[in-house]
Amino acid sequence: MRYIDFMTTEIKDFAISAPDGQLIRGVCRDTGSGPIGVFLHGLLSEADGTKSMHLWNEAVRMNRSWIRFDMRGHGKSDGRFEEFKISRALEDSKLVLSKFSNRPKILVGSSMGGWTAAQVALDAEMKIAGIVILAPAFGFIHQIYDSLNPEEQQSWKESRIKRFESPEMEEDFSLSYDAVIDSRLNNPFTASVQYRHPVHIIHGSLDDVVPVKQSIAFKKHVSSKVELNVIQDGDHRLTDHIDVITKAVDDLWPADWFYETCHHHFIFHFHHRTFGRNLCFDRSRWSHWRSVDGSGCS
Repeated sequence: MRYIDFMTTEIKDFAISAPDGQLIRGVCRDTGSGPIGVFLHGLLSEADGTKSMHLWNEAVRMNRSWIRFDMRGHGKSDGRFEEFKISRALEDSKLVLSKFSNRPKILVGSSMGGWTAAQVALDAEMKIAGIVILAPAFGFIHQIYDSLNPEEQQSWKESRIKRFESPEMEEDFSLSYDAVIDSRLNNPFTASVQYRHPVHIIHGSLDDVVPVKQSIAFKKHVSSKVELNVIQDGDHRLTDHIDVITKAVDDLWPADWFYETCHHHFIFHFHHRTFGRNLCFDRSRWSHWRSVDGSGCS
């Protein structure tokens, strides 16, 4: 019989070394068992962004395990943004998820993070239980390249680095030509895609960064069921519709997990106040969601 004190929750900063020696930094809130949510930020964004912090605070309120981290070249993590490629975002995400190898994960990805989440979720070893993707920017890097005239394309190919001025992104950025090649290799529209778990896409009809038609096309392309919620007055950031995002995460999270958590918190407080002692309880039926190899925040 296993006994767990559900009042124990760890919140830790972490740093994971990538194969190139650079560090991926983030924050983990771990209740010790059950599913764990992971937020994957967008291009030029970071783990402390508006949507990321809202979902983190919601996880605290609902007593959920949650991770937010910066991909290399973003936020507090090592690396230069010019080195960004979608395969690197996939590598960073999988390195973080592997810390919880025996726990189901619910991914929330925004824009570039939505593309990343959709690709990571195809890897059965990651044990993904569901994904919520917000205005996913599938293949946006090679789409940028394809939108250029032949002279601009050739210049990018020869110089290997191209700088972009983007009012939509709020800051200029540079991308390598290698990122274009890498983008094509990770284009979900060039291969059969099927998920074994729920997929929920949220996209604003007024998105002027990633057209909503891209999510519509992805829904048609995927052979498994995909739920698409088009927000009629939503922009790319969707921060004015954070309640819709929150509900999508709630719908994916096991309802009985929250019930049991609240139930045992109540029993804990009742016995603590009445008898002045902690109450331990049997959670053996959740053992398949427990990390048995000592993985976790530490």
